[in-house]
Amino acid sequence: MNMYEKIQELCDLKGIKVAQLCRETGVPKSTLSDLKQGKTKTLSTPNLQKIAQYFCVSLDYFNDYTDGIDEQKDELFHKRKLLFDMSQRATEDQLDKFLVVFKALIDTEDD
Repeated sequence: MNMYEKIQELCDLKGIKVAQLCRETGVPKSTLSDLKQGKTKTLSTPNLQKIAQYFCVSLDYFNDYTDGIDEQKDELFHKRKLLFDMSQRATEDQLDKFLVVFKALIDTEDD
């Protein structure tokens, strides 16, 4: 998964368009268009920091983990990483509630 696809995935999870991300972060739309078209392979650190901060993920989330890794495992890894990164912003009470819901979902899947 390339950097643009990771950004697109985050937008999809948040239910927004890339254009909205650009407006709300101040990252030029042309910058992400160049990334999408492959004219650039990465973003400048300041732009990447804005996007990471917006989605509450670490800069490491955007690193390329695909060398030699099965694509399905890579996607699962990124989902788990996103979940972990997002949990860092949660309060203790929010985490407790999330864990109850998460455990219920997992226990239901086991049945």
